[in-house]
Amino acid sequence: MFDRYWNFTTCIRSDNLAANAQAVTRILQQEEGCRRITHLPEINCELEQLHNLPASERPRLWVVSLCRGIGGWTIVKTWPNELLCSRALCASRPRLSALAIQLGHDTFHFRVTRDINGILLEANAAGGIFISGWSDYEGTNSFDETHQFYDEQIDAPDELISKFSLLEVPQSMQAAMRVHEDPEIAFFEAEYERLRVENPNSELLFDLMDLVYKGYAEHIDHALALVIDKSKSCWYLRDLLYSVYAEPQRLEDKGVQLLYFQPPITYNPHPVIKLPPLPLSSDDEDESF
Repeated sequence: MFDRYWNFTTCIRSDNLAANAQAVTRILQQEEGCRRITHLPEINCELEQLHNLPASERPRLWVVSLCRGIGGWTIVKTWPNELLCSRALCASRPRLSALAIQLGHDTFHFRVTRDINGILLEANAAGGIFISGWSDYEGTNSFDETHQFYDEQIDAPDELISKFSLLEVPQSMQAAMRVHEDPEIAFFEAEYERLRVENPNSELLFDLMDLVYKGYAEHIDHALALVIDKSKSCWYLRDLLYSVYAEPQRLEDKGVQLLYFQPPITYNPHPVIKLPPLPLSSDDEDESF
């Protein structure tokens, strides 16, 4: 169901994987004690146990994956999921902004959790940042925290995301952000409501349920995937740490470049967002990791 969907995806407007990997490495290794390593450390548990372990009990490891998308974009997945959205100790900007400045290329991060929750963090090469969306996730303790994304103030809080506000992106990407304006979606939602009242046992009602009960941000996430990663190479790679241990060959076959890091001495893993087990949707069941 829609309230169990989640995904975290970062994109860089450059498909030069070597340059992107070098910049990511340089940014992370500036933090005390952080260094890139060449091999995964061994784990002392079964793979399925790893899949279900909370962040605080997982191996002390940072992982970054880079994969070429469409239109010159690189799709980035990280463990922890939003590693690049937070700041290094004593830094004045999130790691993603520092990366955009160093590369000289725009970047963005799109978060989907639960039903309508979505956050869009945009960072341009000039150092600008713009954040839109709603940060009311499990673990939020106050009203003020719903207007903040890690250490950054949300510029357009309590609003449904409908566009890129800082970055100049192709029309196809702006259209993906407005997927809810698609008259077909409105038609199916109206049809679902009609059947729910007039014929609640209709098979079509159940067929329409998955579409109708997708969350607002989930619709956008799938639409962006079609524009940037139509082959579904890594957009739906949701648990990177598990995948690098369980399916390394599959990642390599998809052209995914992996970077492993020993975290800095200040790293204190804790589960910011509690993520439930994720059932596959019809959009990604063949390609999801």
